Amino acid sequence: MNKNLILSLAMGLVTTYLPLQAWADGGIRWQNWSSEAFTEARENNKLILINVGHEGCTACRFMEKNTFSNKSVIELVNNNFVAIQVDSEARPDIGERYSDWAWPANAFMQPDGTQVLAFAGSRRPDKYLTVLNKLIDGHRTDTLQADELAPYGAAQSPATTELTVLRDELRELQDDVFRNKKGGVFENAEPLRHLLLRSHLYGDAEAKRMAIATLDGLTQQLDSIWGGMFYVSFGNWDNVVVEKRMESQAAALQVFAEGYQLTGNPAYSDAINSVHRYLTSFMRSKEGSFFANQQDRVIGLPDNMDIDDYYALDDNGRRQLGIPVIDHTVYTDVNARVILGYVMAFEATGNQTYLEVAITAAKHLIDKRQTSNGWMIQFLPGTDLSSDQRIHVLTDKAVPYLRTQSDFGLALLSLYNVTADPYWKRSAIQLADALKREFEDTKQGGFYGAPDDGTPGRRKPLEDNAAAARFLFLLGVLEKNDEYRASAERAIRASASPEAVKREGRITGDLAMALETITAGYVEFSVVGDINDPRTEALLQAGRRVFEPRKIVHIESAGRYPKRTAPAMYICNDETCSMPLFKPAAVAKQAKQFTYADL
Repeated sequence: MNKNLILSLAMGLVTTYLPLQAWADGGIRWQNWSSEAFTEARENNKLILINVGHEGCTACRFMEKNTFSNKSVIELVNNNFVAIQVDSEARPDIGERYSDWAWPANAFMQPDGTQVLAFAGSRRPDKYLTVLNKLIDGHRTDTLQADELAPYGAAQSPATTELTVLRDELRELQDDVFRNKKGGVFENAEPLRHLLLRSHLYGDAEAKRMAIATLDGLTQQLDSIWGGMFYVSFGNWDNVVVEKRMESQAAALQVFAEGYQLTGNPAYSDAINSVHRYLTSFMRSKEGSFFANQQDRVIGLPDNMDIDDYYALDDNGRRQLGIPVIDHTVYTDVNARVILGYVMAFEATGNQTYLEVAITAAKHLIDKRQTSNGWMIQFLPGTDLSSDQRIHVLTDKAVPYLRTQSDFGLALLSLYNVTADPYWKRSAIQLADALKREFEDTKQGGFYGAPDDGTPGRRKPLEDNAAAARFLFLLGVLEKNDEYRASAERAIRASASPEAVKREGRITGDLAMALETITAGYVEFSVVGDINDPRTEALLQAGRRVFEPRKIVHIESAGRYPKRTAPAMYICNDETCSMPLFKPAAVAKQAKQFTYADL
């Protein structure tokens, strides 16, 4: 563990990185999300303004430049509000809470923390002043009403619905999203992976049709010159906003890897290489981890040229004008998703370079960010940040977040699947134990998004609980640990309240994936044999090549299965086991017996 990190944790030091204009003389007095800020509002009877966004958000930058720098806005906010600003990537728990409003999210609360208004997107100064004055008048006359769309808190009791009923409900919601899809925001792989999983598990032809149509559309959302995935398209797949977010690159690696594994379409392997080429050329730190995003602006771009004109140029033309601004922050959760994407790309293509990139990034993050208590830190400052002109407050206060642990846990399991290196399994177990210790509600089940910090609205985020459930369920299979698996099911029941599913049902790909995995069961590929025997490695590789999102592939000692004269693979779930398999060519055919495609 990093010695400087140990020292800072022991001393409780917090380094705050100030945004470009915030807290400067004459600027808005932004504060971090903290119990002290909410206490100040309550004790001084002030309204609360919450602004949530991130550095890659064009609308956030517009609002900082045009609205939060307006003298009238500054005066009104500083005199009447406690102003709280949050970077949604540095604080994934708060980012998840306000994700319904996209970025920037603007929310307003009464002094007691009751939300009275929230809206998405930027506002010009005149419109923002109107909103502020109405809120001030409402507070003065005691006429403000609670916002019915305020973020929900943790459910008071676990859901009792059968998981298969909830699964079928999620299928319908996901199908509504994809049936006639012709573009949109692309930051999460799980909704599309859910379609591919259903196609594989049940032979669902309509799910496969929708998945392939979406994959084909997404190939048009790639940058044909530098590679990489633009994060959103409107109306048509090629009508893009030329902004590249790391979430989009991670999602692209994952969905194109599974699409290629399932269909063999070379356009999908080309798409994987496009993303890889972009990431390693522009977004990779010297240590091998990945930066947060690339904005849709170039410093010094001529007045007669907009960003779309810039991206219409060839490689040389772009480089002559400069490289679009990069946010050099390294966030652990999104790096975990990139690592997972690279491992999946390796499984799909056999390209060893993809695995090497994943291993380098994962080892660096574990070395620098896994604490002695087992959990991973979301953000640490680095030299790459020194030249960035940020608009959001960053702190390096070491606080565990559920999303960070869940995403990194899934990445660790994927690395163990393809390498059989016990290093990854040990790290995964440490992380799982820390996740349960730091976040689990031992009475009701489920996991809180962050430790209790004394601020209002603590919740069990639906998608993060689903990711945690997938991680713990699969690790429980690997380790034969029933408590991990029980925690996984409790997490689904405790977080998937009717209100949460109704509010987030169209974007609950993680929940859909978790429900499919838990209800259909795992598929365990166990090899009994000497790790140094080439025949053992050949069987392991055969298991790794099989498209099976529910799988755990590993080597184990004789005991549960007998040791034979030659290495043997057993494919099993809770209900049945295969006969011992000695030939790699037999593995894929036998694995097919663990789906329901022919029923």
